[in-house]
Amino acid sequence: MTEETVVLLLEHETAYAPELAGYDELDVLVADTAADARLRVERRGVDCVVCNDDLPDDDGLAVLDAVRKRRPGIPFVLLAVDGDEELASDAIAAGVTDYLPARTVDGPDALRDRILAVTERQATVDDRVRALTTAFPDVAFLIDEDGYYRELLVGPNAVPLVVEDQRDLIGKNVHDVFPAAKADRFLDHISETLASDGVETMEYPVDLAGNERWYEARTTALGQQIDGKDAVVWVARDVTDRRGRERRLERQHEELETLNRINQVIQDVLHGLVQAATREEIEQMVCDRLVDSDLYEVAWTAENEIRRDGLSPRARAGGVDGYLDALVDLGSDVVTDPATRAMDGDELQVIQDIDDTELLTERMKTLARERNVASGISIPLSYGNTIYGALSLVSTRTGVFSERAQSAFAILGETIGFAINAAKNRKLLLSDTAVELEFEMTGSQAVFVDACDTLDCSCRLRGLVPASEGQLLHYVRVDDAPASEVAAAVEERDQVEEQRVIGDDDDDSVIEVVMSASPIKRLVEAGAAVQTATTAEGQATIVAEVPQDADVRAIVDTFQAAYPDSELVGKRTVDRPIQTAQEFRRSLTQHLTERQETALRTAYFAGYYDWPRGSTAEEVAESLDITSATLHYHLRQAEQQLLAAVFAD
Repeated sequence: MTEETVVLLLEHETAYAPELAGYDELDVLVADTAADARLRVERRGVDCVVCNDDLPDDDGLAVLDAVRKRRPGIPFVLLAVDGDEELASDAIAAGVTDYLPARTVDGPDALRDRILAVTERQATVDDRVRALTTAFPDVAFLIDEDGYYRELLVGPNAVPLVVEDQRDLIGKNVHDVFPAAKADRFLDHISETLASDGVETMEYPVDLAGNERWYEARTTALGQQIDGKDAVVWVARDVTDRRGRERRLERQHEELETLNRINQVIQDVLHGLVQAATREEIEQMVCDRLVDSDLYEVAWTAENEIRRDGLSPRARAGGVDGYLDALVDLGSDVVTDPATRAMDGDELQVIQDIDDTELLTERMKTLARERNVASGISIPLSYGNTIYGALSLVSTRTGVFSERAQSAFAILGETIGFAINAAKNRKLLLSDTAVELEFEMTGSQAVFVDACDTLDCSCRLRGLVPASEGQLLHYVRVDDAPASEVAAAVEERDQVEEQRVIGDDDDDSVIEVVMSASPIKRLVEAGAAVQTATTAEGQATIVAEVPQDADVRAIVDTFQAAYPDSELVGKRTVDRPIQTAQEFRRSLTQHLTERQETALRTAYFAGYYDWPRGSTAEEVAESLDITSATLHYHLRQAEQQLLAAVFAD
């Protein structure tokens, strides 16, 4: 050996230390007591301990036990003065490296040779272990049956486990390192491994420098005792990344299953919308079916009102320990709740975690926590520019409002809004009385006011045709001025997206206009039927009808919120004829498909049937974003249906 071997001598009945100190191969340390020996082993790298069996404050086997807990593999030579077979047997069972009766030692040379022999054997074992673990990426320990870390087998590339220096674990018990419950679990696992005589596995988390890491333990019995104790080889592999991938796959699978269930529920709701005749039926049906799906515990709808004083559900279903009633009791504290935000911004409001959201007040969070409410969503119910209200859902689970689920709910909100609008129009159509509202507007928000004032002309709405993406084609008749001049005057207005002159003579001066927003479009989306709309002498006048039982105040407030310079100048209850013009038209067009009716109405208002024609087939087709061939097909089918309604038996 090229380096000195550090040997610690603890002698009470022998005195070899002075003589051994004279050898160049040895660096001799002397301990006077057992306690002193333990301290020296802890404070300095000792290669070998030589100890008498009888000591003033202890005995040799007790020193062996204490030293091995700190340094499990250190060579220990028991130099026995009064030894016998019983002591020799106990020493070997305790794991002594060499049992040496003092009477058999033939001088200091012989003792030196024994010391060098045992340290060289241990060095050989250590070299093999180091060679084995140089490229070993995992942490491995020898842990005895009582839970003491006895030896470390680890390569330089191994990640830290619990502590930065794995050697700090040697000599400690698992209860010194881990919480009691986890330490007990480790001891149970060690016992199972020793009993099974095979390879056992387990996974467990460890908090390392504030970060949670996951480890997989693979354990097997060592096959021999350490200091009289059975032991296992415990290999700990960091599986944090693998577990993260597995968890992500699990979450994706769970999310996909949830999304499939959500889509099934939405399809069920859509089918139910076809059967619902009124807004009340629509909203109650939606709430009932969403709660029946078991994905959500509570569902309710709220009205979009200009003035709100707390939560006042229109329809509701389900319950979680009176959660919705408790929200209602909060009164004005929920003025800025997620439903209100959804209606104000026409945007989904999502709460993935009650404890991590700014959408709820502290009182609302407290109510939720008390009832284990974990997440929620508020969905605006809108059609065009009109917000009818909001649908709110809550769940006692997390992970039910993923991004894909949110997209599905956004479509559901638009569909419900469309159904509510259709129900309003259906109610108006079937009623024999209606409420007539008359609005007057001045200023630039009415697109044609400035143009008519400048050109000293008048304009009136000739007809409306629904177009793609919720747009309306406005057909406007111009009197006392060329349509081309009016079209040029309104072309630069922000609301005007497209405009086209259909006729430009005194008898038929018409403009086709597509606007992103207009007072007429706003009223139609609110469920009103526009009867007339005229612009003259710096003022626009719009007359519309709404159902007798409609919330007129809400319609007027919503309209005036969008057009502050408007004024309601008339509100009248009007009797409708037994068969209105609209009903007569519907009797003729009831057999037409939606595309056939749209094509026919567009062609008519665009002047396609006039002579000379106000629009060519190509121009009408372009307005509808279809080909000429498709337009001619729809027109021919529609004309055949109308002729059949008039002439067929």
